[in-house]
Formats: sequence, structure tokens, C-alpha cells
Amino acid sequence: MKRLTLPPRPDWEARLREVGFTWYAATPEHPVPYWSEDGFYAFSPAEIETLKATTQDLTDMVLAVTGHAIEGGRLAELGIPAFLHSAVRDSWERDDPTVYMRLDVAYDGQGGVKLLEVNAQTPTSLLEAAVSQWQWLEDRQRRGELPAGAAQWNTIHEGLGEQWAHLNAARGLHEVTFSSARVDEDIATVTYLRELAEAAGIRGAFLFADELGTSPQEGYLLDTWSLPIRQLMWLWPYEYAWESRDAAFLASTGTRFLEPLWKTATGSKGLLALLHEHYPGHPALLPATLTPGALGENVVKKPLFSREGQNVQLPGQASTPGVYGDLAAVEQAYTELPTFEAEDGPRYPVLGVWVAGAEVCGLGIREGRSRVTDNRATFAPHVVL
Repeated sequence: MKRLTLPPRPDWEARLREVGFTWYAATPEHPVPYWSEDGFYAFSPAEIETLKATTQDLTDMVLAVTGHAIEGGRLAELGIPAFLHSAVRDSWERDDPTVYMRLDVAYDGQGGVKLLEVNAQTPTSLLEAAVSQWQWLEDRQRRGELPAGAAQWNTIHEGLGEQWAHLNAARGLHEVTFSSARVDEDIATVTYLRELAEAAGIRGAFLFADELGTSPQEGYLLDTWSLPIRQLMWLWPYEYAWESRDAAFLASTGTRFLEPLWKTATGSKGLLALLHEHYPGHPALLPATLTPGALGENVVKKPLFSREGQNVQLPGQASTPGVYGDLAAVEQAYTELPTFEAEDGPRYPVLGVWVAGAEVCGLGIREGRSRVTDNRATFAPHVVL
């Protein structure tokens, strides 16, 4: 595993916009460029095979422990409010379908793969991983800057397409409403997912998350025409929804969600502790606990639900700022992220492995400017040489 550089493509910004990727530049909220046009990561085929095999095992374990947590009455420990417990169990028992998730792992090509956390319900950086970095690879090959035989671990597009086709043919999923916040990245992500679903024969519609309606007289969430929504794929965190004024509808609605309600258990960082409990000593799992102090001082403290590296505390350091500081936390044994030097300072890559259904299908990399991957992280493409 190496970090390499190439001169920027002359038309790289236009090329990103062609595939719907418009949030590549620095903004006040994201103070560094989000897309790395010059820096990229190179892996050997053997390293990729290690990643594939290990993360598939991790995926299987994550889904198994999700079931143990739900069936074993552990939802309160995972930070899921009591009024949702029955609905989460029902969702699991119905085997409500899933489309995707992302595992974030630490790996430097030398030691083993270590699971950092699971992005189970609203994983982003999808368009970048599935489409933009593939476009980058083809452009670089066309320009003679990478060999024709260079590859990527990237069947994300195909894997998601196959999963939608499976849900249509085997699970009777024929119509889905897609929804997100009014944020460019979120809109582009659900638009891409909708296009994949429609290509698989599923009818799609879109509305913003703040347009979703409820009524005591209706058994479903409602669209802007007050028509029932039977299947909703929304890029909206459950932890936001269960604190909203309409939270009670989550537990009572007949609307089925993608990602399903059982993913609240998978997406809680408390699942890291249950993974360690079920698979103690597994080489790809870091020890983790829900009991403060049980693992000593060399731990990372993470809220059970948080985003963009908020309220994360590394050993001997103050917590990062954020809005999740009042939540219960999991403590996970600290592991060093690999460090790669760049012109403007070190980079600390986290490898995001994409899962379609229950099968790993590709890699996207976000490199942080600090050891906590926060809103100064950059998406960097990769190549297999």
C-alpha cells in the first residue's frame, strides 16, 4: 500500500460534474478540497485479496451479532429508545430487506485489517467510490498515466444493481420513494441509488425529508399529495428521526424503510462491544466495551451515534467538538492509522469497504488531516497494480 501522486487532469472538475459529483471543492463547512485529484493509493493484488476476505468475514459477523443483539434484548445498551424496540424486532423478524452499508477499517498493507466502525444506515461517499474514482482510473489510463492493466477493487455499481434486481424479483419490491435532506451530497447519493433501482425495474419517486407527512388517520407516512408511502429509502439518520416531533410514527407506521429499522442496531457503535463479546480475540476486531474504564486508558471513546468525527476522544486528548456529547459512549482499544506524507502535511487514510446486500463489493478511501476522520477528510481514489 502506497500513496502516490499524479498531476491533475486538465478537465478534472468538469469530469466530476459530468457524473453528478459537485461537492469536490472546499467550503466553509468543509475547509479543504473533498476530492483528491493528485494523491491516490496503490495496492497490490495480494493486499486487496486480504481486504476482501477479511471484510467479508467482518460483514458476516456484523450481521450475526445484529441478530443476537435484537433477539437477546440488548437494544437499550445500543442506545435505541424503548419505544422503538418492538418495531426493530418486528423489522428483523420480517427480514426487512437491506441495500447497502459500509465498513470502515484501518489497514496499512503490513499488519492486519482492523474494524473501526460500521456505517449501516446512511453511508455516504457512495458516488465518489462507485463512479468518480472509476472515471478517474479510466481517464488516467487513457492519458497513459496508469498502465492498461491497472485495476480497482470496485464492483460497487454492479453489486448495488444486482441487489436492487434481487429485491425486485425475489422480494417483491416494485416501487420506492427516495428521500434526503436538502444537501447536494445527499441528493446526489439518493439520485444515484434511484437510478440503479429504476434500471432494475423498480419505480422511483423523490421528495425531501422535510416534506414527509404524517397523519393520525393514516397508517403510512405520506408524500406531498397525501398519498401513502409503502417503501421509503431515506438518507436520514434514525437518531435524528427518533428525536423529532413525529418520532412515534417510526414505531407504528406501515411504511417499510430502506435501510430497515433493524439497522439501528447495526449502526450503533455499541455493536463494536458486542462484536468483541461474541468473538473475543478475533484478529480483525479491536477490544471494545460499554463499561467505562474496563479496557484501561489506551482507548478511543465514541458516542453510540455520531458523525464526521464529532465527540470522539483519543487517548490523552480532549474530545473533538460536536453535538453528540450527551450520548452514552463505547470505548474501543486504540489502533494507529497508517500515516502517509503529503505536501501540506500527513494523511491518515481510513478504508471504507462497501457492502451490497451482504456481499463486499468495493473500496473507497477517505484520508484525514488528523487521526480522527472529520470534516477535513478528503476522498482519494485507489488503484491495484
